Formats: sequence, C-alpha cells, structure tokens
Amino acid sequence: MTENRSRANIFIEQNRFSYIDILRGIGIFFVVLGHIYYNDVAYRWIYSFHMPLFFFAAGWVYKEKPIRDDIKKRLQTIVRPYFCFGMATILYWQLFEKSFRSADISFIQAIEGLVSGMYEHLSFNVHLWFLPCFFIVTVLFNALVRIGKKYRYDLSFPVILCMSAIYIFVGLPSLPWGIDKAFGYILFYKIGSFFSLSKADKRLQAHSISYQRVCIVFLLTMSFFFSYCSINQGIMWYVTAMLGIVSAWIFSVLLHKNRILEYLGKISLVILCVHGPVYRILIKVVSILLCWSTDAVRENFILSLLLTVLTLALCGICFQIIKRFFPWCIGRQRKKAVV
Repeated sequence: MTENRSRANIFIEQNRFSYIDILRGIGIFFVVLGHIYYNDVAYRWIYSFHMPLFFFAAGWVYKEKPIRDDIKKRLQTIVRPYFCFGMATILYWQLFEKSFRSADISFIQAIEGLVSGMYEHLSFNVHLWFLPCFFIVTVLFNALVRIGKKYRYDLSFPVILCMSAIYIFVGLPSLPWGIDKAFGYILFYKIGSFFSLSKADKRLQAHSISYQRVCIVFLLTMSFFFSYCSINQGIMWYVTAMLGIVSAWIFSVLLHKNRILEYLGKISLVILCVHGPVYRILIKVVSILLCWSTDAVRENFILSLLLTVLTLALCGICFQIIKRFFPWCIGRQRKKAVV
C-alpha cells in the first residue's frame, strides 16, 4: 500500500514538473528568437521576461539540501558546463568567428573573461553570463533557507527583499560571476518557490479552461503594453516580467503535455550555451543563398522564425552528441555497459 502511494506521488510530481519543462521550453524558444530577430518592439517584449522566467522555473522545482551537498551538485551541473562550453566556444572563436566579428579579444582576454563570469567580458559567447549568475542565485537561496531553518526564521524573504531594493534603488557595479545581477534575479527564484509551495498550479486548475484562457490573454496584453511603452524600469521591471512569466506559466499548465516543448525545456542549458554560433552560421548561409544582407535576413519575421526552429533542431542534435560522447560536460555520468 505504501509503495503504491509512493509511486502515485512520484507520478503526480512528474506531471507537475512536465509543465515546468514546457515553461522552460517556451522560455528557450523566445531566448533564441530574441537573439535572431531584429525588431525593436519584439525585442523589448521578449527581453522583459525571458531570462527571469528561468529563475522562476528553477525556484518552482527547488528542494532544500544541505549547503555542502547543494554546492557540490551545482558545481557539477552548472559550473562544469559553464567552463566546458566556455572553453569550447573560446577555441571556436579564435579559430573561426574572430575574423568576422566586431569584438576583438585575445585568447588570454577570453580566458580572463570566462574566469570573471562578467557579461561585458564574454563577447566570445555572451549568453554564458546566465550560468555563473544562476549558480550564485541557487546556492545563496538554499543557504538562506538552511540557515533560516536552523534559527526557525525565514531569512530568505527579508534578505531577498533587501537585495532587490538595492538592485532597483541603489544599483551595483558590474561584479564577477554576475553577483550584481543575482541581486535582481533572486526574487524571481523566490516567487517560483512560493508558487510551488502554495500549490498555485492546483488552484489554477480548479478554475475553468475559459478562465485560464482569459487570464493568458489579459496578462499577455498587459505584458506587451508595458514593454511597448517601456514601463519596465525600477520596480516595474518585476511587474512587467511577472506578467509575461505568469501568462507563460498558465499556458504551460493549460497545455500540460507537449513532447517538443518538454524536450526543449530539458535541454535548455545546452541550447543556451551553443545556440549563438549555430544561429550566426545559419544566418550567414541564408544571407548568401538569398543574396541578402544578414540584417535583412534578421529583420524578416518569417525567416527569423524558421531560423529559430532550425537552430533549436541543430542544438538538439548537439545535445545528443554531447550526451553520448561527453556527458561529463553537462554534469552527467557515462552509462556503464551491462555485462
């Protein structure tokens, strides 16, 4: 009886996480589209929520761990991929892209940038900034929860509010490993954790499908309006971001199952790390075939959409190759052959 109940709980938990994978899949789709498509309105809307979404999703699946165990796991699943993909793209940059990209940095400067984890020093693969920042957020949040539990007081809430206030009202200089950005993004992690603990998904599912659809349309409209009018500074950055995040979250819960988006969500870390070189090569190839400038290709929505889909497909192939031959790069162990 206990075993059946345990299996049922695991099944329910997997179903809950399936739409978090869908949410991540939606997020990584917009990350790639936002990097390919040249359009100011689309840029402002996508950038208003696409990165906070990943912190929210990670907060949703957060589980408390001993601080040492958590750091060990995060080093394996975040820091190791950061340096592996960082070194791979530095070599690619030096051998191929450096000759036709505007940024001119030496091999040593690229290594220094990788070690610093600072956005402005990662021009060889600027998208990597997310990983060190994400590491800081996850480790700090778990430490706050553990320390607070020891003293029977929720430290995470007041500390994170103070960090957010500093980020909004005081501002911070650029710091190594995205520590300055962590001050802003950690609140989304906390909100995701709160949504999960309060069973927000169950409360949402208690409402009709029509109600959920109306919520999606309303929140998306407000999200687009705020970003279009540039009402996304200071505290409104959090409001605008949450409008986009919650609309995507409701859509994920409503959709519930989608193999493609779930798969993209599960491999979103690899996509984030490798999609830059992939889409730049594709854009160049298409521009040559059509005899268009690369800017003209990127200003065309249909072409940008097709390039986004193709980029994601190629990143999926990259993931399979990495999983098969270099699993340690993404924090996995090579499967031992059964004798």
